[in-house]
Amino acid sequence: MNSSIDGPHSYRVEVSGWTVKGLFFVEKAMLRWTDAGEKSVELLSRLHESSLVFVRLIHIASGKANFPIAYRVLGTALKDSEGRGCVRLSQLRPKVSTGPDGIGGASSASKSGEAQKQLAN
Repeated sequence: MNSSIDGPHSYRVEVSGWTVKGLFFVEKAMLRWTDAGEKSVELLSRLHESSLVFVRLIHIASGKANFPIAYRVLGTALKDSEGRGCVRLSQLRPKVSTGPDGIGGASSASKSGEAQKQLAN
């Protein structure tokens, strides 16, 4: 597994996040996905379902930096003989709602004013 790609649907990645015990972890793994777009990794760390992890593609030959992408844990499977459990993932995408200022539902100034009122109380 020294290459960054191991087959047509497998890539070498670094996964980071927090375990079920609340400890931060970083593991190297293979990100695999099916033709239907289902993604998974096998990890030693135990994770809660619906927890957040970050996955960063590892390019061994390239000197380019890759930024981590946020994923939600959809589910975990029992560990194999090596202690690794299959973790199913779904990529998180930013929620965009257009409001009067083109950014969100309310303007930043009104949100800031509301926050200051709450702090004053």
